[in-house]
Amino acid sequence: MKILFLTPWYPEDKNPNHGIFVREQAAALATHHEVVLISAKIRYDKFRLASYQIEESSFGKLKEYRVSIQRSLPIYNQLNFFIISMRVASKIARTFKPDVIHGNIGYPGGFWSYLVSKVVHRPYIITEHTFIYNNFRSWLHKRLTLFSMRRAGAVITVSRKAALEIEGYIKKPVLVVHNIIDTARFSIQPYAQGVIHIGFLGRLSSEQHVKGLDVLLKAISKIRKEFVLDIAGDGHLMAEYQSTAVQLGIAEKCRFHGFIGYDDVPGFMSRLHFFVNTSRFESFGIAIVEAMASGLPVVSFDNGGPADFVNSSNGILVENQNEEKLVQALDAMISNYSSYKRERIREGVMMKFSRDKFTSAMEDIYSSAVKQFLIRQLP
Repeated sequence: MKILFLTPWYPEDKNPNHGIFVREQAAALATHHEVVLISAKIRYDKFRLASYQIEESSFGKLKEYRVSIQRSLPIYNQLNFFIISMRVASKIARTFKPDVIHGNIGYPGGFWSYLVSKVVHRPYIITEHTFIYNNFRSWLHKRLTLFSMRRAGAVITVSRKAALEIEGYIKKPVLVVHNIIDTARFSIQPYAQGVIHIGFLGRLSSEQHVKGLDVLLKAISKIRKEFVLDIAGDGHLMAEYQSTAVQLGIAEKCRFHGFIGYDDVPGFMSRLHFFVNTSRFESFGIAIVEAMASGLPVVSFDNGGPADFVNSSNGILVENQNEEKLVQALDAMISNYSSYKRERIREGVMMKFSRDKFTSAMEDIYSSAVKQFLIRQLP
């Protein structure tokens, strides 16, 4: 089968972790199918009326095209994005002749996929990797997101909670296909002796404190046991969080490691005793599952995706944003982390988030979308 991936989120030199799950999915499918991926994004460093660059590359058997579109005039900027990305994608698609188009992110990826499908007369599906309302930056963004989802051959998301929210808007079933975790990158390492190391990983750049480090620091300041909080991630709010740690009297217990690259995540996890996620919302929670692939128990808020896989056998699920219950869970985990069966935690990840399971699910969805499309073309 020939599959054309379209995505606005994709790794690049300045942000190597951005949308890395899209690349992993496309690369997994490319081991069995012919896959071409086009990523497109607006670059805001320079102003040009209608300027763009295309970079071609490969990732394993996956063929990649990165389209960088320079910032244009206000309002026209978004139209310019679709004009250029459509022109490039349509040209590639006419040569590639895909059987199906796989769009990623409701806006702009979903509407982009709809437009390309009309040009090349092929079915499209959409995977939404975030909660749908994150696409609703304006009335128009919302309308275009829902317009493309309602017309897609299938809509997929990465957790049950995210699926239910989308279904409330588009009034049709939404499929759940979890992200891939490459468990071969991770291994169970013996716990280090001495002080307990608690891990946190996330971008420190959201003004809304989406990753919840502000809540975690307040909660952790109430723990009287010995520990070190290892904080991986960078962003312009790092200095604010460091200042908060000083104000709370826990600066000596917090280690800010800065940016952790994709290849360095396994090493970071190997130094921990357990992992914690305090995001205000989490459509999936890749870092949580990566910790579990290292055999680590986890403490997580019940903030979306984690409810699909965090349970009493691998950690503690805490009422979302309940600081008091978070304190209790952290205190309990510090005392009991060693009682969890690490091999069982890792095996659960291998069974649920494997490449083979993802590929099999997607093959069924593609086949169904193509079949439905062909039936609609009959006179």
